[in-house]
Amino acid sequence: MTSLSKRVDPAMWVILVFFLIFLFLFKLAPTIMGALVFGWYLSLIIEVPARALSKIKGVSYRFGTVVSAIVLFSLIAYAFYSVFPILIEEGKKIFPMIQKAAQNLNLKPLFSTGARIDQKAVDIVEDITTQFVSRFSELGVNILNTVIQHIPGAMTAIMLFIITASYFTTLLPMLKKNLWRFFPKSTLARSIEVMSALYNEVRHFITGQVMLAGIIGFLVGLGMFFAQIPYALFLGFLSGITNFVPFLGVFVAGVPAVLLGFTNAGVPGALKALIVLIIVNQLESWVLSPKIQGSRMKINWFVIIISVFICGSYFGAVGVLLAIPMLLFLRHYWSAYMLELFKAL
Repeated sequence: MTSLSKRVDPAMWVILVFFLIFLFLFKLAPTIMGALVFGWYLSLIIEVPARALSKIKGVSYRFGTVVSAIVLFSLIAYAFYSVFPILIEEGKKIFPMIQKAAQNLNLKPLFSTGARIDQKAVDIVEDITTQFVSRFSELGVNILNTVIQHIPGAMTAIMLFIITASYFTTLLPMLKKNLWRFFPKSTLARSIEVMSALYNEVRHFITGQVMLAGIIGFLVGLGMFFAQIPYALFLGFLSGITNFVPFLGVFVAGVPAVLLGFTNAGVPGALKALIVLIIVNQLESWVLSPKIQGSRMKINWFVIIISVFICGSYFGAVGVLLAIPMLLFLRHYWSAYMLELFKAL
């Protein structure tokens, strides 16, 4: 055992303990830990334009951080106070439309005329359809009302996230200077090297996602505008935000897009919205993402999707954002420490 401990980096056990503590604290206080994780993620997003601004002559990194934070938080406030209520109001329209369509439903042409059993079958099907649509409509309205009632609580959580993100932007430089306090002195240089490589890879991913979010949001908004789908700005903004969820974000943005198309232009409007989303999604998959993210990630798409579901199940909504950083952490930990342990056995 003594020989093994000499051949294995002791930082492996330290990092494992930190990771287990993190998982335990998340189960113990999910709201607080979720706010911290989301704040950390927002701080990485703030850092992207801040670094770009700091390259301008006369602009400091601190000033760039302040400007970037103000812009990001303004967009979040705009989304919750001006844009998301649009989705709620439009959602209320669809249920009366479906209910009215069910009331005007005429199934007689589908059956042969003249037989009593045919008329009885028509009555049964119409009755079942009407009851189903009526209950579905009531359920939908109740869900929307519940969402509206929880908006104040959501805004409180958002404010907590904003405060946390603002603090993390100032905490990061301090953390870099004090890494020596958290790792064994004997292998401190290697520990800093591993953590720096992990941080740089996560930062590269976030930078790529920010660029993709801006491009995707612009393309979706432009496409919806030319397709004459109302609230094109909202749909572009939503598509940009949900693009931070790998592979699944397009489906989240697709629901309100198709909904808005249907409530304002019927089936043709829904089809137009769907076509725009498909075109942009294919453009992202085959052109934009390979160019921007490149091959540095080297993570199978199926593994990413499974990780999103697993992290979402354990960490909640924050888990979908944490999936890729968690994967990158596990990969670095495995290559730096676990392979070393296996060789020592």
